[in-house]
Amino acid sequence: MASPNGYSPVTKVLHWLTVLALAAQFTVGYLLDAGESGRGRGRGRGGESGRGRGRGGDLDPFGDNELLTVHVVLGVSILVLAVIRLLWRWRSTLPPWAPQLSKAERVWAHWTERLLYLCLIAIPSTGLWLVSVNDDAVAAHVASHILFFVALAAHLGLILKHQLIKRDHLLRRML
Repeated sequence: MASPNGYSPVTKVLHWLTVLALAAQFTVGYLLDAGESGRGRGRGRGGESGRGRGRGGDLDPFGDNELLTVHVVLGVSILVLAVIRLLWRWRSTLPPWAPQLSKAERVWAHWTERLLYLCLIAIPSTGLWLVSVNDDAVAAHVASHILFFVALAAHLGLILKHQLIKRDHLLRRML
């Protein structure tokens, strides 16, 4: 159960497992992109645009490309973690709002959290769509990443404001 001063141990473990899985996933995803084009993000596979190859194209998640396999497995793991987190969230109680948060910051935190949960579902889902159905899903996959990074910046910005500027130790609630 959550305490008045912080989140429950289960919530904390799920949160930090998600952070670690996402860090690993984005690292593997970048390495995958860099390896396929030789130049990093933004290039098609093998010099092609990456469009119109239809059903999965050359993206065989369990073929010879070990990085792609790791990327897909991590993506499914993140999707499972997201579902577990949502189920846990609905089942458990949250601690009361931190008293150092203003009303506007509470609204900010609430909507940022919703966006992050949405992205935890959207990113792996669009990735699975990309490798299993259609390479043209790359636009949806990239768009979900952009939304994630915007929401993450908003989330971290609020935390850093309280840690570094206000120095009221808001982060301790999740440690």
